[in-house]
Amino acid sequence: MVFRIAIVLFAIAATGPSFAEEINILFLGNSFTARHDIAGLVEQVLEEGDPNTDVKVQRIIYGGQNMFKHSTYYFSQSFIEQTTIAEDEIAQRILTMKEFLKSDVAPNQEEWKQHWAALGKTNVPFPDIHKHIAKSIKNHETLLRNNPKTKWDYVVLQSWRDVSELPNQGYERYATKLARIAKLQNAEVILYMTSPETQNQDPVTEPFNVTASERDTEVGFRLAKALQPKAVIPVPLAIKTIQTGEADKPGTDLVFRYHNDGHPNQTCAFLVANLFYAAITGKSPEGLTFNSVTETKLKKGKDPDGGAPTVVFNNEERSYLQRMAYESVLEFNRGSKNEKRQKTDRH
Repeated sequence: MVFRIAIVLFAIAATGPSFAEEINILFLGNSFTARHDIAGLVEQVLEEGDPNTDVKVQRIIYGGQNMFKHSTYYFSQSFIEQTTIAEDEIAQRILTMKEFLKSDVAPNQEEWKQHWAALGKTNVPFPDIHKHIAKSIKNHETLLRNNPKTKWDYVVLQSWRDVSELPNQGYERYATKLARIAKLQNAEVILYMTSPETQNQDPVTEPFNVTASERDTEVGFRLAKALQPKAVIPVPLAIKTIQTGEADKPGTDLVFRYHNDGHPNQTCAFLVANLFYAAITGKSPEGLTFNSVTETKLKKGKDPDGGAPTVVFNNEERSYLQRMAYESVLEFNRGSKNEKRQKTDRH
């Protein structure tokens, strides 16, 4: 009996305990990250793809806001810098934001005007973001006062109606600023290109808003070349490819946004989660059992179009969207490499 126990103990010691690899991901964004809990879906699909991985996510979200305001007025870089930021720096940023709340004019007035001009907008009122500044102050006080000092493996920077065709403006400018801060913290960057202007709410027979799709993809190429991120999530390219359809059946019956709400629907969220998986791992999500997405903002228990909150994708739909996610990531990566070669040749 003693001999048997010894054998068992030896076997346990020889194999050792099985520890999951922990991956920490910080998501900076707005409702395009909050709705359907994109962070939670990414956690789910990554853990299914590798059961030995324990994914932990944190969300810093301000509705309707972009990386310009995240970096300039909400100091979201504080959360990127958790392992190194000092208490006095946190306190100073809180004081600065409290001063912002006293003003009806953007403290960085020229930068404020330049940002909106690059996006074709004028006279955007600064007081509109006071409520988000107040939320950021609370986040700094509650999330960083007892700082867990999380070391991020990945930092996700979300675009949203802030992609400009002008170089180094809009999303490109401020994603670059935050990406450099992340790299100083030894975190890898993931650029989440949401592409709201290309999402169709009705079936199409050809790609919808090609100009926006190509602009967003081109900015993604430029950022991939300049920042060497871990991944770019090429939503505009994926949606354009799906909307193109097949040679014998142009277009698609799939829709990617609600009729009664300007947000992506469950189908788009499912595509996005699979794009994250393919872009981060370099592997196809085909074969994963992940097959449902639930809307997180309901009206009388229904999604914005009056449908069931949870959409379950059948095997055909699931496999198709998984395949398109992988092929779109491969296509984007090929295009990014070609872009680098073309620029090198021109010089």
